[in-house]
Amino acid sequence: MAANQTDRAPRRVAVILGAGRSGRTLLDLVLPLLTHDRDVEMQGVFLEEAELQHAAELPFVKELCRVTFSVREFTSDQFERALALRMRSARQALAVLARRTGVLHSFRNIRGPVLRLLLETATASDVIVFEPARVLAPPASQAVRGRARPQRVVVAIGEPEAGRKALLVATCLAEGDAGRIAVLVTPELAQNREGLATLFRGVPSEEPMRVRVVPAEAGVRGLVDAAYAEGAALFVAAATDDLLQPPNLQILREKLRCPICLVRRWGEVT
Repeated sequence: MAANQTDRAPRRVAVILGAGRSGRTLLDLVLPLLTHDRDVEMQGVFLEEAELQHAAELPFVKELCRVTFSVREFTSDQFERALALRMRSARQALAVLARRTGVLHSFRNIRGPVLRLLLETATASDVIVFEPARVLAPPASQAVRGRARPQRVVVAIGEPEAGRKALLVATCLAEGDAGRIAVLVTPELAQNREGLATLFRGVPSEEPMRVRVVPAEAGVRGLVDAAYAEGAALFVAAATDDLLQPPNLQILREKLRCPICLVRRWGEVT
């Protein structure tokens, strides 16, 4: 290795797969983040929830489709085969994206309670991206057009330092289009001109970002409601100790209807 090469560790971007489909949609969502900075290690984590493992041990399994809400019945063997196929598809999708972007990548399969696994992965990663428990199908008008319109990225910011990291990641995910970004801030931050100037410094501003004030006492449910009102296609927030509390993670996962991106570290040397 050349002596003048940087010793900075690659940024770790963990993408949680296995929650529903093969993960191709989620991986495509992360693509702008990978092409912005190649000094990234993408970690595909195929998550087998403990509840699914218990279901696989039953004689019959009923699967509820999260989009159509139709129900179909599997034998336990069929369920195990379907799960193995889903994991192979996720691994292949991850490898294809890694080849397209040239980033380092790894893949692992973990089993256990979903909230504990999300917390462990979030604390060991710089960025974690995962799907909610339920996702909404795209509008029929989008499906007919072929290429969907650019969708809104909503970023929740409680204080400038951690919030700036989340905003940098949100800007990358929005492909530098500030007009696609809606920022949720507390009343205190909204009144802090210096803090806002620091937060937005260096962020492309050809088209202004939307700013929406959410009272701190509204908590995580207030952020979810505001994100829904803004038409969020992706929710981004700093991975603070408070947000990573299991009850708050559960609210994000169960109440949001769009993918979630939590940012622990970004933009600085690690």
